[in-house]
Amino acid sequence: YVEREFERFLGCGILSRGFVRVVCRDCGDEKVVGFSCKCRGVCTSCTARRAHEAAATLVDRVLPHVPVRQWVLSFPKRLRYALARDSKLLANVLGCFLGRVFAFHRKRARALGIRGGQVGAITFLQYFGSALQLTPHAHCVVPDGVFVEASETEAPAFCPLPPPSDEEVE
Repeated sequence: YVEREFERFLGCGILSRGFVRVVCRDCGDEKVVGFSCKCRGVCTSCTARRAHEAAATLVDRVLPHVPVRQWVLSFPKRLRYALARDSKLLANVLGCFLGRVFAFHRKRARALGIRGGQVGAITFLQYFGSALQLTPHAHCVVPDGVFVEASETEAPAFCPLPPPSDEEVE
């Protein structure tokens, strides 16, 4: 997998491997753009483009307009290879982590008198660090509060929570 991704990355944007000619309708200026490798692992150009597209879609069409916090789950070096190879194990560990974050939010909401709060998350898994080292980790976007059902005909109401303290995060 790593060798295949790296080979595709080395060919990213090379015109001899294919290109498209882009022409401006207003001024007629032309530019040749090489095909991308569409790699998800190591190509910083393709990964950045996908990240920007995903972020724009989330902001414009998916996420409610409420405060959110990014929770990052990383692992000790001795566990990284096992988690990278075993997707079920990684999913289970991520499920445990998010379950604790959700329970933390619901507990804090109950302390403020908010009952029946629900939490959700969107998670992005990454397998490589900035130096192309194998570093599986998860970026979880979690609303900074809970949603409470208002009525069957109304959308759930958002109840913001205060930010967690350093001690609570630890």
